[in-house]
Amino acid sequence: MHGPPGLPLLGNLFDLPPTTGSQPEYLHWLAHKDRYGPISSITVLGQTMVIIHDRGIAGEVLERKAGVSAGRPGLKFAFDMIGWKDVLAGLPYGKAFRLYRKYAHQQLGTKATIAKYEGLQQAAVQRLLGSLLRDEGKNLNRYLKTENRRELPSEVAEVIIKITYGYEIEREKPDPYLQAVERALQQISDAAVPGKWAVDVFPFLEYLPEFLAPFKRTAREWRATLMEVVNEPYAFSKKNLTQEKVLDSFVARAIEQAETETGLGPEEDHAIKWTAASLYTGGADTSVSTLEAFFLAMSLYPSVQHKAQAELDKLLGSQPLRLPTPADRPRLPYLNALVEEAQRWHPITPMGLPHTTASDLLLASCGYRIPAGTIVMPGIWWMTRDPATYHDAEEFKPERFLAPYCEPLATEVTFGFGRRVCPGRVLADSTLFGTFAAVLMCFEIGKVKGDDEGGIGGDRASAEEPIHGFLPGAIARPTAFGVRVVPRSEAHRKLVEGFQG
Repeated sequence: MHGPPGLPLLGNLFDLPPTTGSQPEYLHWLAHKDRYGPISSITVLGQTMVIIHDRGIAGEVLERKAGVSAGRPGLKFAFDMIGWKDVLAGLPYGKAFRLYRKYAHQQLGTKATIAKYEGLQQAAVQRLLGSLLRDEGKNLNRYLKTENRRELPSEVAEVIIKITYGYEIEREKPDPYLQAVERALQQISDAAVPGKWAVDVFPFLEYLPEFLAPFKRTAREWRATLMEVVNEPYAFSKKNLTQEKVLDSFVARAIEQAETETGLGPEEDHAIKWTAASLYTGGADTSVSTLEAFFLAMSLYPSVQHKAQAELDKLLGSQPLRLPTPADRPRLPYLNALVEEAQRWHPITPMGLPHTTASDLLLASCGYRIPAGTIVMPGIWWMTRDPATYHDAEEFKPERFLAPYCEPLATEVTFGFGRRVCPGRVLADSTLFGTFAAVLMCFEIGKVKGDDEGGIGGDRASAEEPIHGFLPGAIARPTAFGVRVVPRSEAHRKLVEGFQG
């Protein structure tokens, strides 16, 4: 297997992504692919890492050999010192992992189980539409020129926290639970970058006193944030079970299920608490990230936006206007393709989440051997950009998933592989479809014309016009961009106003 030559003892320590700067990590590994091929390896202090930028090889290793490759590497800083080892994504494959996934699948893993939350999802979407209407014509740049920074994230994260815990967010002021999870997610995105923290490479550093190892103070502070995210909403949900009117939620249903099956012992209580935290933290940031990419794409590709709106109008545009529902989805093929394309064009975890191998693997596709204990990193970004799989791969083109192209679904890789596939993917898909459809039905989305001007900008000038970049971190989010929305017509304005009561 190809890879750069290493140094004595240190191996390829200096071939890891730089720990400073603004370059996303996936760009470092893309350069590695260009030099060493679609499957390559490095070794750092005796630890072998294999980087896969080929969809077929990734499928062989992580899908068809899932019994061997379902492990997770131990990130000393993120998992052990902060505590993320107890979320579903950080668990080693075993009894606890299977118990977490059982609860997640039984409560949120099918279209039938998600259907009971349709009313909640629709109410949250209506509140998002109201937020957009209140900010009509303003620059909705999430970081720079929006006075109300929390509108876009809160309306999406609201669905996740309500479904998970039955908790209603505060609307008159910043919600403490949302603020905590935003901090925790930024911290884990930073903490989980391979090679960024010296203690991941040199575990003995954990035993140095804090004044010699300042990362220990960082870990202590970030652990406190994580524990707040895990414990406080769960305590709220459990307390609610003693009230006369029990709020429906994942926690309530999972506890009821546990009490029926085995009784709610310490093991079950721990599993439900951390499964809930896994769903909450995993769903909040990833859904917001994809929604941000959607607004960016619609501002850059108005022809795509207008085609989706024409499909919606044909189905729903007769008076009186209404929002699309899940029952309309089979008759909206272009919009379905748009939801898929948003996740291809901007995969939320560009390098996936790393796996580890429990035993040696011999690859039939290329003849390489992957040793036991190897960390395997799937290059998701390239798999969704590979010109051998997707034509005009840099462009936002939903029709690629329709006839005559029928290109492979990006979500077959963006939600993970094998036994590690995301347990919340059905909920995420439902939430994204409902949100995209409602926003496109009611609003026109456009680029900002200049720094502070009003109005909607024009088309992306050409294929050579730069697409906005993405921030570094395990979870990719777009760099700051400007976008404005306006109601499509007076009738659409009245439709949204009617939801605000």
